[in-house]
Amino acid sequence: MATGKSHYGEGDLLSVPGLRQDGQRISLEFTVVPLKDEQGQTQGIAAVMRDVSSRFEEIRSLKQKLAEAIARSDGR
Repeated sequence: MATGKSHYGEGDLLSVPGLRQDGQRISLEFTVVPLKDEQGQTQGIAAVMRDVSSRFEEIRSLKQKLAEAIARSDGR
């Protein structure tokens, strides 16, 4: 952030692993947007984060079921 430039586009949705204080691993999605003054100069950033662990687990389970179904159909 020294340059004030991000490697990501403004408003990009990013997914990252997280760790709660109790040690539980979670999946997070977040987006970051710059806060600019009247001259268009970046004065700060705002981030919105949300826990998407349940959705991540559902997708992982569906992918596993799909892989198992494909493996079964290949075995016929």
